[in-house]
Order: sequence, then structure tokens, then C-alpha cells
Amino acid sequence: MTRGRRGTAAAAAATPQEVAEVLQRYEDLPKAVVFDADYTLWPFWCEMFAPSDTPWLYPDVPPILDGLRQAGCKLALASRTPTPHVASAFLDKLGLRQRFHSIQLIPAANGYDQHSAQKDKTHFPAIQRELGIDYTEMLFYDDEHPNIRRVSTLGVCSILVDTATGVDLAALKQGLEAYTKARQAAS
Repeated sequence: MTRGRRGTAAAAAATPQEVAEVLQRYEDLPKAVVFDADYTLWPFWCEMFAPSDTPWLYPDVPPILDGLRQAGCKLALASRTPTPHVASAFLDKLGLRQRFHSIQLIPAANGYDQHSAQKDKTHFPAIQRELGIDYTEMLFYDDEHPNIRRVSTLGVCSILVDTATGVDLAALKQGLEAYTKARQAAS
């Protein structure tokens, strides 16, 4: 058992085999999977830390990122943060930078800034230009309702994650199921 954000016992991390088994259930995987960082990949706001601090991930994140890459999905990061230098340092410390095909760390005035650097206006157009993948072939995970709502209007299948668990095996399944249903409805 590992400890969750609030000190409660959390389930053991998903294994690479469990992630692979989930991914094998779906014939039509997204071409790109996009993640927010704070409370999606890691259980904190990076602006509360210094670049010299030691970050940590939610337990299921490493096998999920690796499984998606091995399955042929491009990975992108879309984060609005007042401290992009901290987020960048944490990506390096956690060995995440090389896992992502596109990294969009766009500065915000502060952690509560909901007006500048909107993901539907800044992050996703940059990701689409960089990867050359249509919005309808993307899956997005974030912990904020406004981001989910805005990005969904682009045609991106968007999933709200639980901040207690971040992107875990249940969120992966939920996203792949929603993506599959959206693709079937469009055809």
C-alpha cells in the first residue's frame, strides 16, 4: 500500500501488464492523449514548490504513460501554471520529458487564473500544429471542470479526473470508453 494525498491508504499501483490488458480491449485508440499536470499527473500544485524540491507522481501514472506510448499513442502535456520553470524542472526530475511528444507549459498570472492561457485557445492549437492530429482523435485528462468544458467544444474527448487519484487505471478505462463511444457516434 502507498499513502494517498490525505494520508489514507491507497491501492497498489497498476502494473504495466494491467495497463496493457486495458489497452488491448480497444481497437481504436486515440492518436494523442493529452494530460494536465497538477492534480492529474502529480498530486500537488507545482507553484507550491521550488525547482530544487523532489516531486512525485500518482502511482498509476508511469505505467499508463508507458503503456500508451507502447500502444502507439502520442502523448502531450497541456499545463497552465504561474511557475512553468518548476513544472519543467519536475518533468526532468521525474523522467517525463522524453515520454511526451508535445509539452505546452504556458504561464498563468496565478494558480486561480481562469482567463489567460485557456487550454482551448492556446495549448490545444499548439498541440494540434505540433502533432498534426485532429481534435477528434485526441483524449484529454484534467482536474478542472472549466478546462474539460472548454476543450470538449473543440471535439476533444475530455475526462475529469479525481484529484485524490489523478490519472489512474479507472480514469484510463473511463477515457478509452468515452473515446470509443464518441468515435462510434461520429461514424
